[in-house]
Amino acid sequence: MTVFKRWWHQRWFPISIIVLMAFLALVPQLITGSTIVGTDGIFHFNRFYETAKQISNLNFSYFQMNYGFQQSGRVINAVYGPYFAYIAGLLLVICRSWYRFQLVSTFAVYVIGGWGMFRLAQTAGARRNPSLIAALIFVNVGWLPRWGLDQNMSGMGAAILPYVIACGVVMVKRHDRPMQPIKLALLMAVLCQIHVLSTLMAFFILIPFWAVGLYYADSRAKMIRNTAIAVGITLLLSANVWGAMLSLYSHNSLALPHASSLAHNTLKMTWLKDKRRTVSRLLILLFAGQLGLLVVKRKHLSKLNWFISGLGFIVLWTTTSLFPWRLVHRLVPVLSSMLQFPVRLTVLAYPLLLCGLALTFSQPIRPVRLKQLVMIGAVLVTGLLIGTNVRQIARTSEQVQHHRVLRHLGGTLLIKRSPEQLREALSSQHPGILLQLAEKHSGDYLPVKHTSKKGTNSPGNLYEQQILWGHQFYKFTVLSGGRLEVQWRATTQLQYVIPVVTYYDSSLTLNGKTLKRSQYGRTHISAPVVWSHKGINTLILKYQTPIWVSGLL
Repeated sequence: MTVFKRWWHQRWFPISIIVLMAFLALVPQLITGSTIVGTDGIFHFNRFYETAKQISNLNFSYFQMNYGFQQSGRVINAVYGPYFAYIAGLLLVICRSWYRFQLVSTFAVYVIGGWGMFRLAQTAGARRNPSLIAALIFVNVGWLPRWGLDQNMSGMGAAILPYVIACGVVMVKRHDRPMQPIKLALLMAVLCQIHVLSTLMAFFILIPFWAVGLYYADSRAKMIRNTAIAVGITLLLSANVWGAMLSLYSHNSLALPHASSLAHNTLKMTWLKDKRRTVSRLLILLFAGQLGLLVVKRKHLSKLNWFISGLGFIVLWTTTSLFPWRLVHRLVPVLSSMLQFPVRLTVLAYPLLLCGLALTFSQPIRPVRLKQLVMIGAVLVTGLLIGTNVRQIARTSEQVQHHRVLRHLGGTLLIKRSPEQLREALSSQHPGILLQLAEKHSGDYLPVKHTSKKGTNSPGNLYEQQILWGHQFYKFTVLSGGRLEVQWRATTQLQYVIPVVTYYDSSLTLNGKTLKRSQYGRTHISAPVVWSHKGINTLILKYQTPIWVSGLL
């Protein structure tokens, strides 16, 4: 007991508990040897396989995808977490299999997110034990566990957002030096390289912190100047992201991610189920207790606690059906493709509310017995939430060993349905085998004509028809300089739809002759339609990066 007490008071004790929690979440996969592939798994695996092959072959192509996505030449990584994709690709090169890649990346997300939540609570002024409880709850609820279960990039964003919110807390607490321009800029730039939507969320949640911080700042001029420095550094460090977007969107009409009903993707309450659209009633009870204490103990709780908790409750309200999402959908229809799921906003609500809880538990509560009961209740709820998350991971890991190797097949064409082959591909030291067995026909960021098409003529379905079903009849070779060579044999002179994707800055060379845009046709998803001569035909595709964009990269 004495040894445990000595450990308890060590500075490294909180991080060791968070690391232990991360390891506990991996135990089911370590026992079963399962790789969990969720809703976004095949999509992101293609992205990371692309960069892994570029790194392995030292043949880089920032825009054009020459290895992933059926070697279709489409552009995704350049506008979706570009440099993070290269970090993930390097990790895949080191790990060599999707199984080991998932174990390492999931462990990192839990540790980074848990430590971020702990530091957020500490920055706000919470004591160590309540801060640790808040951290353990945070890594087991909401979107952070969704990286390991579904490969949702919002899980990656959720791991970084507590660090950003901590910068906002400093704006409110420190009147002499409210801005940390270098730290904030680095965090925002990292977020931008991971997930643009999370970056936008971080920007909007910082606005109220900044406004309050500016009101109380000792020197408003200095705060505004430091804000400008932070914005400038962020723009500089994320120039590759917004530069690529400017280049692509200025000359191409890109398909947005699939639209979802905002009103139908709000938070639902449950008891012991862990899904991205649900919230445990246990967690709601904790938040309700926090709200009650804010009201009852309002004279004893700090203004900072009120501000953080109040902001958290407002954001939580926007994730529920109580918020007028039907009206918002009518007024701003593009949100159905950009935000897609209002439940995503819990990546902001949960760290704010958990930080408020940690602050409340750090305050003296009288009588002492009531404080002890409150802490015991919080510990029990934390244990139940941890058990719920680990149980979900265990159940999913077990399903992989039976019939549900790939959990969600929406937008996925299975070439081989054998569970044994799929499991073998997930553990293989040749990650590309999985992507040959399960092909993703997502329409995200495809260059489409302005006419909107749905159903069987949607970008995703056209991609399946023109790319997935056609690429098996062609031979693909990646050439130096990021070029992609496509060869096929024609029995007669005919027009062929080549299973690659072209953009405004793409150049085509057919049988040694460079084609002008007027010399070949394009389908609705910009697959080139070219005349073939009898015999072997060769087409070379290359994305010509504009000089000004190269400078930003």
